[in-house]
Amino acid sequence: VGNVISQDTLWACTTCGYCEAACPIELEHLDKFFRMRQHQVMIAGEFPHELKKVFEAYESQGNPWGLQAAQRGDWAQGLGVPEVRSAQDMAALDCLFYVGSAMSFDPRGQRIARAFVAILQRAEVRFGILGADEGSTGECVRRVGNEMLFQQLATALVGTLNQRGVKRIVTCDPHALNSLRNEYPAYGGKFEVVHHTQVIDELLQQGRIKVHAALQRVVYHDPCYLGRHNGEFEAPRAVLRQLCSDTPLEMALSREKAMCCGAGGGRMWMEETIGTRINSARVEQALQVQPHIIATACPYCAVMVGDGLGAVQQG
Repeated sequence: VGNVISQDTLWACTTCGYCEAACPIELEHLDKFFRMRQHQVMIAGEFPHELKKVFEAYESQGNPWGLQAAQRGDWAQGLGVPEVRSAQDMAALDCLFYVGSAMSFDPRGQRIARAFVAILQRAEVRFGILGADEGSTGECVRRVGNEMLFQQLATALVGTLNQRGVKRIVTCDPHALNSLRNEYPAYGGKFEVVHHTQVIDELLQQGRIKVHAALQRVVYHDPCYLGRHNGEFEAPRAVLRQLCSDTPLEMALSREKAMCCGAGGGRMWMEETIGTRINSARVEQALQVQPHIIATACPYCAVMVGDGLGAVQQG
């Protein structure tokens, strides 16, 4: 780092995986970037200054905002959502709704969580949450190189999930889905993990919920950690087709070629100082098809696209 890979290059990576997917000789270098970031954080102590507060927030409260961990389930007050306290509680339910930090603390994310709860309740799905006992997956800190903190968070969350007998998890957060599904088995956490768009698509097909096709000119932005990293491109589009009275729009860069929103790889918490902001560039790509609505299936993408749209419109 510094001689071959510049600091700017190392920390600009959003870990979206597009370069690996596009490489004609299938070079895989994300793991090398992760290890270089680990060295910079844990050995050299050289990393973007914004991450210091993020690490401290995770260490003290288990979320990047540093908000009180005890308030993690406050978004669900008054909704009648049961909290899973034991394996006996879990045995009476179909699945656990893993909410994640973004949807526990960010106001936009909380609205998404409440909307998904309404859908599950309408379909009479038996589900529960962990509330204040829900820990972070640690996905963000692993991507920015703090492997020790990730392992602490992962071990704690796996202990909670296993102690409560969790077998099936649904989440709206593709980053959480990726960690729980693909990384947690190494720490003793073996769960069936599905995305909320997959659940909604299934409920629609079963006729357990019905929607009115009223939306028009909707373009969908593929979250990298749902699409490219976990191969789910169809479920969100199937849901949109049910919601739209016309055919949903597609950006020129979509599905396997979709461009990142700019939040991945911990970039959500780092300032961009070089070139065009990624979220602004992605919004400009969406606006080329003249949509009325830009839809996505990730709480972090929703924040980045929303902020990018505001910046582009002001500009």
